[in-house]
Amino acid sequence: MQRNEFYLLLDDLLGFDPGTLTGKEVLSDLEEWDSLAIVGFIALVDEEFSIAVPPTRLRECQMVSDLGDLAGL
Repeated sequence: MQRNEFYLLLDDLLGFDPGTLTGKEVLSDLEEWDSLAIVGFIALVDEEFSIAVPPTRLRECQMVSDLGDLAGL
């Protein structure tokens, strides 16, 4: 999977129009990045990449691109 495809999955998860996220967004600036989105992200990465995201690593993420790094992209 390419990063742009991953960002499309995140767009869907967060309720954005396709192509909204570019990876340069700061997570704390996204109103939609809340506890439900975090749980959804963990489930998405587990389902799509078979990766268990450690909560400590997820807390370190500051940008959308950091989420791609956690997914191994």
